[in-house]
Amino acid sequence: MTRREVRVNTAKNSRPLVPLYVCGILGPFGGTVLSPMIPELRQSFDTSTATIAWGIGAFFFPFAALLLVSGTLGEKWGRERTVRTAVVLYALASLGCAASSSLFVFFGSRAAQGAFNAFMTPLLIATLTDLTPKERIGRAVGTYAAFQAIGGVLGMLVGGIAADLGWRWAFTVIAAVALVLSLILPKASTSERVAVPGIRAVVNRRMLMLGLVALTQAIGPGGVQLLVALVSRDVLSLSGSATGALLITGSLTAAVLTPIWGSLIDRTGAKRGTILALVLSICGALVLSQTKTTLALVLAWAIVGAVVQCVSTGFQLLAATGVPGNRGGGISFVLSHRFLGHAIGPLLWVPIFERNISVAYIGAAMVGVLSIAFVYAAQHDTLLAGTAD
Repeated sequence: MTRREVRVNTAKNSRPLVPLYVCGILGPFGGTVLSPMIPELRQSFDTSTATIAWGIGAFFFPFAALLLVSGTLGEKWGRERTVRTAVVLYALASLGCAASSSLFVFFGSRAAQGAFNAFMTPLLIATLTDLTPKERIGRAVGTYAAFQAIGGVLGMLVGGIAADLGWRWAFTVIAAVALVLSLILPKASTSERVAVPGIRAVVNRRMLMLGLVALTQAIGPGGVQLLVALVSRDVLSLSGSATGALLITGSLTAAVLTPIWGSLIDRTGAKRGTILALVLSICGALVLSQTKTTLALVLAWAIVGAVVQCVSTGFQLLAATGVPGNRGGGISFVLSHRFLGHAIGPLLWVPIFERNISVAYIGAAMVGVLSIAFVYAAQHDTLLAGTAD
């Protein structure tokens, strides 16, 4: 077979994956849209920054809790049916956010967004790993991470613009995007009504260690995006749109780098790739602690934002290969820890940030050291385990 034929076949095989990649936008969109509009929400609901930070937690706490079981349940119910239903309900929850007349209703709608998102992300990644040839799984997961980064870009961009025009529009846009995606999802050809191992097969030492990797990474260097947004708004006095544009730089570089990183992982193994990305993200958080100008913040975040997504690419692939026969369950179990970390991070670092900005960044960096230790403790690598088990 010629190189041209290989490229043509690869392109044909990749086409069914495109809607799955695109659907990966939704979760990060909903998760990041709040960051650039915190001052506007603070004013609209007449409350404090620390209270509005619970709006991030309201999304991530139910998301993290349901991820413990959503992958396994989705495998049993059928991936296509579960994902399509969850996308529609996610859209309705987003409309609830847009129509909120009180902080209670807003937080409740955010919680519903997070709950329904729990039934999308792990099943999308599981389907990708099933449909992709073994030697290209790392690149496929990296490409999915790139689309997650794009979702973060769109969330921050729309959130920043909406902060200036009216924050409710951001959630209306989320709802519209979700409804469109619910119409273009492909029909699933795998894992429909098949017997899969239960949740007990997922709860083992390997997966617990990988879960702790995800948890500490999200609390630590993987969660510094909120600190960057707060520095932009409250220290550098940038507008909501400008803050959105600043945050976009990290997501754009991530969209370019993560597929390349995934290809590297295919050759070197997800364990090495994850550890290297963690080391780089720790260094990046330390650099951010010393940034004093807008230009320095933009340049630093452009690099750190990409590296954080590379960490996610690595541990998501480790999770996808950690439980033979229940990819969705393994991925959802590990991701539950990741998003629990994203819920805890703002509650931990925002009060510290209000007292000392550098200490908040340095604290986040130090938590990343625990992530590296847990990667080693998991004793799992894609090169040893294979990616087709």
